[in-house]
Amino acid sequence: MAFTSHMSSPPSDGPADELIRKTIRRKVAWRVIPVLAFAYLMANLERTNLGIASLSMNSSLSLTTATYGLAAGLYFVGYFICEVPSNLAMARFGARKWLARIAITWGIVATATAAVQGPTSLYVMRILLGVAEAGLFPGVVFYFTLWFVPRDRAKMLALFGMGATVSGLAGPPLAGTILALWPHGLFGLEGWRALFVLEGIPSIVVGLLIWMVLVDSPDKARWLTRTEKAWLTKHIRPEAESAGGRNPLRALADLRVLLLSLSYFAKNAGGYVLVFFMPQIIQTLTVQRGAHYSTLTISLLSAIPAVFAGITAVTWAASSDRHQERRWHSAIPLCVAAVGIVWATAVTNPIVLLVALMLATAGIGSMSGAFFQIPPTFLAGPAVAVGIATINATGNLGGFAGPYLFGILKDTTGSYFSGNLSLAVLLLLGAAIIFLPMFRPKHGNAELTTSSQVDPSATQAT
Repeated sequence: MAFTSHMSSPPSDGPADELIRKTIRRKVAWRVIPVLAFAYLMANLERTNLGIASLSMNSSLSLTTATYGLAAGLYFVGYFICEVPSNLAMARFGARKWLARIAITWGIVATATAAVQGPTSLYVMRILLGVAEAGLFPGVVFYFTLWFVPRDRAKMLALFGMGATVSGLAGPPLAGTILALWPHGLFGLEGWRALFVLEGIPSIVVGLLIWMVLVDSPDKARWLTRTEKAWLTKHIRPEAESAGGRNPLRALADLRVLLLSLSYFAKNAGGYVLVFFMPQIIQTLTVQRGAHYSTLTISLLSAIPAVFAGITAVTWAASSDRHQERRWHSAIPLCVAAVGIVWATAVTNPIVLLVALMLATAGIGSMSGAFFQIPPTFLAGPAVAVGIATINATGNLGGFAGPYLFGILKDTTGSYFSGNLSLAVLLLLGAAIIFLPMFRPKHGNAELTTSSQVDPSATQAT
């Protein structure tokens, strides 16, 4: 399928300009993406490991499917409440201090989750974890607007998102291995409790790394030359000046922000059902066919879709940057995810089921890179951070509603069919929102007409 931007791009400043763009992109990417991706990896390990921990935690704490789904989703309540305030605080204190604070506090809360004794204490710790982690993703999205020109951001965001992919790949096998090697516990703790300790301590360490490595803005970066700092200022400032409203409070009332929040809600409802319930779905459907897989085998099978999703996400984001097209690259993944989820309800063969889950996971994982390049086309300055935080916070309520309602439907009907079908419909509605006329590219759009634009065919991997 051919994508077009529907707009004419201004000429680049020539080969020298293209060379300095690539040089800056490479230097910034190597400096900031590894540590931030590692932080994102640790944040997502908690979500991944909760699904594996549930295989033994649910019986240990006497959790039903519905109460487990509620506990999984309550994380997003705390996240929602504190997301926008967290990003306003980042603007006040600076990215280095605030992102470090986020990582350290969620590490402490994750470690303390090992001490829960029942549903109520688990609910409390899940809410506190959401409060602690609020602001990480939208903070990074805004941070990238200060360091990368628009044509590079989708791919850079996808590379940052590889932290989630690696956690999806390594998390389930690691968790399954720990539970298999120490079925009676570790450090005097039950195996699932030890998982929370083992994930919490490294998060505190990554917070210290953020403090040491990051700087708040290019003008404070000693590792950029004076020429490189001037180039970034020249090519990023016109974009901010040509975008829409800069008032952060106006972003809260912008209809476009609300609609994008609903679309992202749909994406997260499907995504977190897959994160939290995939091990149980694989276990249930394979048992129905007479197969009885060990926890380690289930964890390994759960990791396979993450590999496919990671490759797809980076490739799809690079396509979005190359074509400078955002709507199709945001909507198509949701449609693909809907197909995968529906397909998963219609099969029982473990191999075909895994293929369907791979398709669904790849669709969910490929949306964000292009999707979060839409808000900067109509917001600027602090309003970008607040708008993205609002979209992410409201959208992440799907991470609460999806698992909770999915668990209720499973307990009520005794199968995954109604839950999967409901998610598929929601994902298609999320895709439809992105095609509303208000999101249609317009001539003069800052994303495409800033002087940072160069020949799209010149995009190369970092």
